Amino acid sequence: YRIMVFYLIKIIVSSGLFIIFYKLILENEPMHKFKRFFLLISLMLSFIIPFISFKQQVLPTEIVDAVFFESTFSINAESVNDKSFVKSINYMFWGFWIAYFSITLAFLSRFLINIKYILQSARESDIIPYRGSKIVLSNQKLVPYSFLEYIFLNKDAYTSGNIEGEILVHEFAHVSQKHSWDILFVEVLQIFFWFNPFLFLFRKAISLNHEFLADEAVINQISDIKFYRYLLFEKVNEQASSFITSRFNYSITKKRLLMMTKTKSFRNALCRQVAVVP
Repeated sequence: YRIMVFYLIKIIVSSGLFIIFYKLILENEPMHKFKRFFLLISLMLSFIIPFISFKQQVLPTEIVDAVFFESTFSINAESVNDKSFVKSINYMFWGFWIAYFSITLAFLSRFLINIKYILQSARESDIIPYRGSKIVLSNQKLVPYSFLEYIFLNKDAYTSGNIEGEILVHEFAHVSQKHSWDILFVEVLQIFFWFNPFLFLFRKAISLNHEFLADEAVINQISDIKFYRYLLFEKVNEQASSFITSRFNYSITKKRLLMMTKTKSFRNALCRQVAVVP
């Protein structure tokens, strides 16, 4: 039991150090592919590093052994005689697991309901192929969003030609770069390790970097960047989509607009990438 607790504490500390480093050194830099790699690898390393241990052999002395034996014996004797103490430990143990599985089940149910809703919406709507992906024409009023191989659009807006090409390119970038799999990975971790507050920061950082990557794909294909910025402002106030899909909101859009104004510096990017190594 103690080993498990120490392992979980190490996970939280490791993930915290990684995400703090990312926030301070990498997040505001226009090297989005490297940042995606760093976030995913560091998240996996947060669960691997606690298994790594460094042992140093120390020769025990007779005095230390005697003190250790005496203290251990006295503690064990008291523990055996104090039945109420043993019972309280048992109650705490079972109470912990009941609380853990209850909360985990609630998050798992929420996750599966959202997946079911998205896939059901795709099955009940008209679907047309688009460059290896699938455009889902929904009758619901919604902001364009993507999930896995699906791009969800409002049917009336699409048939009347009111879906801007830039928005379609943006959502297709999410699909082609398989951003949904990153989100699903983090969501599964959050279901079972919901007590780690840094996973929420990882989730936000990964989602934001996905938007940077999609914006970069659009900018590389269009000439009128000002019009694209106007579109982002326009979409902010519209209805939001599911929490596991790409979406618009004010804070994210503000950061995206600021990122578009930054220029890439090979020297600066190289220095920050090297700083990851230590």
